[in-house]
Amino acid sequence: MARRIVITSGKGGVGKTTCSALLGAELAKLGARVVLLDCDVGLNNLDLAVGVETLVNYDIVDVVESKCRIRQALIQHPKLPLLYILPSAHCNNTGKVTGENINSILEELSKTFDYILIDCPAGIGMQFHNAVFGASEAIIVTTPHLIAVRDAGKVAHLLCGYNLVSVGLVVNRIRNDLISKKFMLSSEEIASSLDLKLLGTIHESDQITAVSSVYGNLFSIKDNTILDFQKLAKNVHLCKSQEILPRGFWGIKRKKGV
Repeated sequence: MARRIVITSGKGGVGKTTCSALLGAELAKLGARVVLLDCDVGLNNLDLAVGVETLVNYDIVDVVESKCRIRQALIQHPKLPLLYILPSAHCNNTGKVTGENINSILEELSKTFDYILIDCPAGIGMQFHNAVFGASEAIIVTTPHLIAVRDAGKVAHLLCGYNLVSVGLVVNRIRNDLISKKFMLSSEEIASSLDLKLLGTIHESDQITAVSSVYGNLFSIKDNTILDFQKLAKNVHLCKSQEILPRGFWGIKRKKGV
């Protein structure tokens, strides 16, 4: 059965989609069968981030409305055969995709994949709850900015209402020069303040910014940031669930009626 990991943050613009795409790619390179599930209905960009936007024939709304089967909507990445993408819809039909719908999709995908990475939309509205509903684990992404860290803390609190076996943290856009001058919090300081296990630190990358701005496809980057994602993938792949549980997360129950 697949590990169902929702990648969330609360705040937009911190790099959830980037982390979902590049973590998925690195897990696939480790030999795992991975599917990326875009749960941002209406504002979806995961297909663009992994360079398969021209291959989309069906999306998650088509699956929910029984216009196609799940395997018909899945896109196998042309360069990474173990990586698949289930795209979201461009139309803002948020009411058609419920937590129960997504959970049913996850149940079916779990039979044939090792990892399902759920790209969660920004904010803490209904789409957030729909994305988290069927997950078994969570990774919270933040940047080292106080607003983003505060929102990460709010999301960590909300996740207490779900039956998650683990919640970990990724700190994105870190700059060591600013940390050394005490102008930026370190990843370890942020993880300690949030009482979360640090799974990965992603350094600031001009190449990711440039590629995202001009090409969209993140898989073309070549700088040292890839090493950060390789380390993150190994941490996620090798860790045991009990090792990344923050204090206070034992025995939590899934929120009902979402």
